[in-house]
Amino acid sequence: MKMMLKGPGEAVISQLKQHGTCNKKVLLLLYVALELIVVHSSAVLGTLNLQLDEEQPAGTIVGDINAGLPQGTTATLFFISDVEGTGVGTDLNIDETTGIIKTNRVLDREVRDHYSFIAVTMTGVTVEVSIQVNDINDHAPQFPRERVVLRIPEHTAVGTKFSLDPASDADKDQLTTQGYLIKDGNVGQAFRLESKRGSNMVLYLDLVVNAVLDREKRSSYSLILESFDGGSPRKTGQMILDVSVQDINDHAPVFNQSRYHAIISESMQPGSNILQVFASDEDEGDNGLVLYEINRRQSDPENYFVVDPRSGMITLNKPLDYEMRKVHELVVQARDNASQPEVTNAFVTIHVRDYNDNQPTMTIIFLSEDGSPRISEGAQPGQYVARISVSDPDYGEYANVNVSLEGGDGKFALTTKDSIIYLIYVDQMLDREERDSYELRVMATDSGTPPLRAESSFTIQVTDINDNPPLFDQQAYKQAIPEVVFPGSFVLQVTARDKDQGSNGEVHYSILLDPGTHSNWFTIDPVTGIITTATELDYETDPRPQIKVVATDGGRPSMSSTAVVDIILQDMNDNEPVFGSNFYNVSLSENTAAGTCFLEVQGHDPQFQWEGFSTSTTRGLRHSVEYKYLSPSGYTVGVQVRATEVETSAYTL
Repeated sequence: MKMMLKGPGEAVISQLKQHGTCNKKVLLLLYVALELIVVHSSAVLGTLNLQLDEEQPAGTIVGDINAGLPQGTTATLFFISDVEGTGVGTDLNIDETTGIIKTNRVLDREVRDHYSFIAVTMTGVTVEVSIQVNDINDHAPQFPRERVVLRIPEHTAVGTKFSLDPASDADKDQLTTQGYLIKDGNVGQAFRLESKRGSNMVLYLDLVVNAVLDREKRSSYSLILESFDGGSPRKTGQMILDVSVQDINDHAPVFNQSRYHAIISESMQPGSNILQVFASDEDEGDNGLVLYEINRRQSDPENYFVVDPRSGMITLNKPLDYEMRKVHELVVQARDNASQPEVTNAFVTIHVRDYNDNQPTMTIIFLSEDGSPRISEGAQPGQYVARISVSDPDYGEYANVNVSLEGGDGKFALTTKDSIIYLIYVDQMLDREERDSYELRVMATDSGTPPLRAESSFTIQVTDINDNPPLFDQQAYKQAIPEVVFPGSFVLQVTARDKDQGSNGEVHYSILLDPGTHSNWFTIDPVTGIITTATELDYETDPRPQIKVVATDGGRPSMSSTAVVDIILQDMNDNEPVFGSNFYNVSLSENTAAGTCFLEVQGHDPQFQWEGFSTSTTRGLRHSVEYKYLSPSGYTVGVQVRATEVETSAYTL
C-alpha cells in the first residue's frame, strides 16, 4: 500500500514541481513538517461514525469531519489520509478546508459497503472517520435460470425431495431472499416447497412430492416458482419448472374382450384373416407398445393359426379339416415391450363348419363382455347381441349374399346397412324367469342357381338381473309350542323362493327385532329358515309372542320381503301358589266363643285363583290348626295356628 496526504502540502509540492523550484533543501524541510504531523496523528483523539443509504445521487452530503473533533477544538484545514484501493479518493469528495464529506458518485453497497480514513488538523489532532453504506432493497432475488426441466418417475414416494438451484439476491439480511412459493400450475397440490438457510446465508430450495404421481392421469406439470425478499414492498423473481412425470411399466395390456369367437369354413384358404384381437396399454413408449403372440405351449401346437405381432390380426396358416377338429381354442398373449414386460391372455374360440367350398361364409362375433352368446334380461330393445360379417368365395361380391334370422320367438331381429355387416339386436323385452335361452339360426344364402347357403345355430343365454324379490310360501305363519322348552328347540321352518338365479336368487333369512313382541326369544338360521328358541319362554310374560321374518336375496342392490309368525305358547304349571304374607299374628281373648272366625288368609297362583281359609276358636287347654292347599300340580302351601289357654292367646299363621 502507498500512503498519500491530501491538502495544502500536496498542493505546494505539486506547484514546486510544476515551476521546477523544488530543490532538495525545500523538499527536506517539507518532509520534516509532514513527519511531525504524522507523528502527532498517531494518537487518535476523535472518531466519527457516519452512514448513508446506497444509491444516493452524487453530491449527497455524508457528514462533517468537525463533528468528530474533541469538544472545544476547531480546525481550518485537514490533511486526509487515503490508502489506495479503499475508494476514499474516488468515491468521496472531502473538502479539506470545511471538513464537509460528500459522495463523488452513486455508491453501491454490493460493490463496497464501508469507507474509512484519518483526517489530521494542522495542530496534530486526528479524527478517525468511518462511513457505513447501508443496504436498500435494490435487487430482486433471481433464479439462475428462467426455465428448468425436472424429470420425476411416476409413483415416486410422497415426501421425496428434489434439490433446485436457489435464488440469489445481492442485498443482505432481511432484504435478501426470504422464501419461495408455487405461484401457479400445482394441479391437485401434487408438490410443495421446502427451504433451509445455509451457513453461507443462502436459502436453499427443495421440491417435495406431495401426492402420488400417475403419468396415465397427468404426464406433466408446469410450475411457476416465485422467490421473494423481505423488503417492503418486497421484490420477487420467477422461474418456470417443467416437471415431466416419467413412465414406469405399471400397467399390463388389457384386451377389449376376454374371449373372442369366430365361425369359419373348413374351406378357408391359408392366409385368410379370421378376426383381430386388440389390447391397449396405458403406459407410454416401449412400456405401452403391445405385441401379440399365440401361446404355443397352451394352444395350437400344430400352427394352424398365426397372429400378426403388431396388428393382432389372426390368420389361417394352413388348411383345416372339419373331420379332424371342429373347434380350435387359442390362447393369445399381449405383452408390452418393456425390459420386464407385463403379459395378459385372451381366449379365442374358432368353430370350423363343414361347408362346401362354394357356400357363403359367415363370421359371428358376440358382443357380450366375455365374447360368449349371452344377453342380459335387462337389455333394452335395440341393444346389439352379435355382429355377423358374410362373404361368398364363389362370387367375391358380398352384396350377392342374403342373410336371414330364424328362431327367438320374435325377441331378436336382424339389421344391416351395407349387406356386408349384419347385426342381431334385441327386438322385445326379455324375462329370464319366463325363458332363459333362445335358439337362433343365422342363414346366408347366395344368389346362385341353385342357391347355396351357410347357416350357424347357437343358443343365446339370457343372464339374470335382480328383478324379483324373495316370496314366502305364506304371508303369515302360526305355530303352538309349550312354554317350557329348552333354548335351541325347533319352532317352525319358513321358506321363501326367489325366481332369480345365482347370488340374485340366494335367500337369507333374519328376524326383525322388536322388543314389544318378544321376538328376541327366537333365532333363525339364515340359510335354512329354521326358527328355534334363543332363550327360555314365559307364558305369563307374553302368551302370544310374534316374529317378523325378513327374506333378503344376494343381489346388488338386494330385494326383500317379510312374513309374520305368530307363536302360541301353551301354559304349563310352572308356578307355586303363594300367600299374601309369610307370617300372621292374631291376639284372642281367652273367653272367645268357639266357632268365632278370627282370621282369613289368601293365596295366589299365576295359573289359578283361590280363596283364603278362615280359622275359629275351640275349647281346650291347647289346640292347633293346620291349613293346607294342594294345587293341581302337586304344590302344597299351608299355615298353622297354635294356641294355649291363656288370658290372651296369640295365634301365628
